Amino acid sequence: MNVLWTTLKKELMSYFFSPIAYVIAVLFYLFRGLDVQSLTESMNRFGGDLDAFTTLYIFRHSTNFMIVLVPPILTMRCFAEEKRLGSLEVLMTAPVRDWEVVLGKWLAALLFFAILWLPTLALLGVLTTSPFLAAPVAFGPAFSGYLGLFLLGALLLSAGCFTSSLTDNQLLASLSAMLFNTALLAGPVVVEPLVADAAKEHTFVRTLLAQTNVYDHLINWFARGLIDTGQVVFYLGGTFFFLFLTVKAVESRQWR
Repeated sequence: MNVLWTTLKKELMSYFFSPIAYVIAVLFYLFRGLDVQSLTESMNRFGGDLDAFTTLYIFRHSTNFMIVLVPPILTMRCFAEEKRLGSLEVLMTAPVRDWEVVLGKWLAALLFFAILWLPTLALLGVLTTSPFLAAPVAFGPAFSGYLGLFLLGALLLSAGCFTSSLTDNQLLASLSAMLFNTALLAGPVVVEPLVADAAKEHTFVRTLLAQTNVYDHLINWFARGLIDTGQVVFYLGGTFFFLFLTVKAVESRQWR
């Protein structure tokens, strides 16, 4: 566990001292600010369901930026950079276990990803006070919405670690992860109309589409304060699966 903790601290500090991390934060909050300004002005000018403000606040266009682009950028250097520099081989010759290194790097990325979201939670509390909308925070949608984003982030970051472990090219690792993220979000939505007839006849096809439809999970479940244990298991299982593949990819260096 000492190796895991040491790796976690080292990787987390590298994010705080990396200019890329601050570029991500600036771009995200720039887009987020424009999103939130548009939403609050619309609520004040045209009215609307204030009870739904929390849901609309969490799932804005800038959220797509955080989901599709940020995890690949955070994880692209996890293994690819160390492979390119040759430091991965040096690290693995030490008395460390592969899974501790993988888990430490993934946890650091996940923790930094969560830290990026923390100010948005504070801003949500500010916007619902009397000088602005004077509407109470809907705790249920807020909790489940952020939980959904955290679970999805964990899955996408584990996939990013896996793509980074396959190459020594950071750009290739990040692009591969971005393609996966886009396919995960848009794939079921595109495929569902094409297999509509098969879904009606076969329960397995219908269940598979429902379980992998991440966009539906976020908008129609987590955003409304609903938590399905089957969906939670899907994200946790997917995260474990990609972490397992990453460990195996790192272990495969022994056979090269």
